[in-house]
Amino acid sequence: MNNATIQASGASIIQEAESWIYRRLRHWKMIPVPATGNIASGNDFLTLPTDFLEPRRLFITGTNFAELRMTTDREVIQNWTYDGSGARVQQQPMIYYFDQAAFRFDSVADQAYPYALVYYQQPAALGASNATNFLTSTYPRLMRCALMAAACEWLKDMGQGQINRTYWDELAMIELQAAQIEGDRAIHAIEFGAIIA
Repeated sequence: MNNATIQASGASIIQEAESWIYRRLRHWKMIPVPATGNIASGNDFLTLPTDFLEPRRLFITGTNFAELRMTTDREVIQNWTYDGSGARVQQQPMIYYFDQAAFRFDSVADQAYPYALVYYQQPAALGASNATNFLTSTYPRLMRCALMAAACEWLKDMGQGQINRTYWDELAMIELQAAQIEGDRAIHAIEFGAIIA
């Protein structure tokens, strides 16, 4: 944009553009290898990964294999069961919801249950030590459009500047939708056995 203010504020503008994209896009390139570990015996929760955006699947693995079903907080809490002394019954969890900190289960685990979590990850922020990611290599136009929209807003452009902001917002949304369609197409091809030509 040939503007010294923009150059001085570049890191903030990049962060805003990335955030705008990651709040909207769910692409298979944002799915890391499954997170694994154990739901500890006596717990009715599992702490979220620090880079968590949204779950795809949560499995109990091993001999007690089950895919846990995501549902509402209401249904999970309605399924809490108690013994005669008023303590929560301990058994294998089957459903969950999530809040800002953890997955919350319908049951307190009666043993350690190994799990595998497939989720959408917040990619590492771009910066001096991380100059590229899948956006810059696969969707550079999306990144540029989001950056330009953020830069126009940063300058608080009015008049023609606001027209520029609207222009870049619209282009960013078009590019985002195209990336989402491409990501969805790959996921659906795997899930439903379609062939991508």
